[in-house]
Amino acid sequence: MADMDPQGIPSPEPGNRPAAGNDSQPTRAEGVKPTPRWILPPRTLDQRMGTTVRQRWARRFCLSLLLASTIALPQTWAAQDQVIQEQPNMPRLAQMINHRQWDEAYAYVRRQQNAIVPEIRAIADDPNTSSTTRDIAYSFLRKVPTLESALLLAHGLGEGGRDNSVFGLIENPRAEVYPILKAKLQPPKEEENKNLLLTMAQMPVPPEQRITDLKPYLAAKNYGVRVGAVFGLALLDDPGSMELMTRALGADDRDGKRDPLMIFYQFRAWRTPKFVPVLIPVLNDPMPIKDIGLRRYNADGSESAMTPEELRYLRARDYALNILVKTLNIDVPFKIEDDVTYSKEQRELVKQKLRDLGYTVTDEPHPVTNGV
Repeated sequence: MADMDPQGIPSPEPGNRPAAGNDSQPTRAEGVKPTPRWILPPRTLDQRMGTTVRQRWARRFCLSLLLASTIALPQTWAAQDQVIQEQPNMPRLAQMINHRQWDEAYAYVRRQQNAIVPEIRAIADDPNTSSTTRDIAYSFLRKVPTLESALLLAHGLGEGGRDNSVFGLIENPRAEVYPILKAKLQPPKEEENKNLLLTMAQMPVPPEQRITDLKPYLAAKNYGVRVGAVFGLALLDDPGSMELMTRALGADDRDGKRDPLMIFYQFRAWRTPKFVPVLIPVLNDPMPIKDIGLRRYNADGSESAMTPEELRYLRARDYALNILVKTLNIDVPFKIEDDVTYSKEQRELVKQKLRDLGYTVTDEPHPVTNGV
C-alpha cells in the first residue's frame, strides 16, 4: 500500500521513487527532473452526488436507530419490571423486598408470624434469588423467635444468612440447632468461619459438650478461628483460656489484635464484668487498628491525601474504652460512639471510674506476644 505524505495524499509506490541514501542515483543538480507527486484525479459531479446521497441515507439510518433505541430501551426495562411483579411463583415477601416495600414487609411478617418460615425457606432455596434478597429475607426470621425460624437460621449460617444467622441464633438460642451447627464445622486445618464457633459456644447444650467440640480449633490453621476457639472456651470457663485471651490481646500485629477486640465489640456475651480485667491493660495500648482519617477536606471543597503526621487512627485503647464503658455502663461526661479517638484525659477518667468500682488498674499494656 502506498505511503502517505504529511498532507494525506498517497506517495508514489517504492518502485517509482529514488531509493533514499543511494549515491548511484542522479540528482536534480545533474538535470534530471524529480519524480512528480501522485495527484488523485478530480471526481466527477455524478461521483460527488452519489457520495452525498449515500452520506444522507447513512445519517438518516443512524438517526432512526437512535430514535428506536430511545423508545425500545425504556419499554424493555418496563417489561422487565413487569416480569418481576407478575412472576406467579415468586413469594409475596420476595416481591416486597425486590420493590423495597419495607413497611409492608414488616407488617406482613408480623401478621404471618411462624407461617413466614416456609416462605423464607422458599426464597433461600431458590437458586435465582440474589444474595442481597436472601440476606434480607433471613433478617425477617429474627422477628419470629420460634424453633422453626431458629432451625432455618442455623441452616443459613455460612450459606447466605450472613450476620443475620449468627445474631438471630444468639437472640433465639435453641439446643435443637446445635447438631446442625456442629455438622457445618470443617476440620481445624480447613475451617475459616470463627463466627460458627462463637455461635456454638452460646447454644444451650451442656458446657462439656461445647468445650469438647471447640478445643481442637485451638490448633486451627486460620488465626481468626483460633481466636474464636479461645473466646468460646473462655466463655465456658475452660482452664487456661483466660491466659490465651491475654496473649491474643497482646498480639504484636494489627490484624492479630483486631480479631479479639472485634469479638468484644460485636458480641454481648463477652461484654460482661467477668472479662473487664483482661481488657483494662488495653486502655494503654496505642496500636492503630483502623484508619479513620485518610482524606483531608480542603477549604474549596476538594479532597487530598493526608500526610502521615495528619493520619488519625482508631487505636486499640479506643476500642477498649468504648467496650469498657458500655459493659459497665460507666457514666462519663463525653459521648461514646464508633470511630472516635479519645484523649488521654478521657482515658484517665475512665481508669479512675474503674478504680472506684474496685478494679485493679494498670498503666501498662499487655506484654507483646505473637498471638495464639
